[in-house]
Amino acid sequence: MAPASVRFERGEYAWSAERNGVLFLGHTALGMVEFLITSEALAELINPDLDGIDSKTAIETYVEFEADIHRIARREFVSRPGGEPLS
Repeated sequence: MAPASVRFERGEYAWSAERNGVLFLGHTALGMVEFLITSEALAELINPDLDGIDSKTAIETYVEFEADIHRIARREFVSRPGGEPLS
């Protein structure tokens, strides 16, 4: 099996007030790739009816769902032009 085109390390994240979301890093053969999950998307993981969440809750939610977020981000990344297949 070929290695994944993007890998994630748990705990590599930071809040971005400017972008109202959590930034996290993916490691690729060509270097680092920055990913963002917005506080609105994180709120949906808690309750789809929420209008939004504060930064502290967003970070807590990111940590709780980090493995799932990484899996989804990997699928999105490899589906971009030039990405590798998942298998």
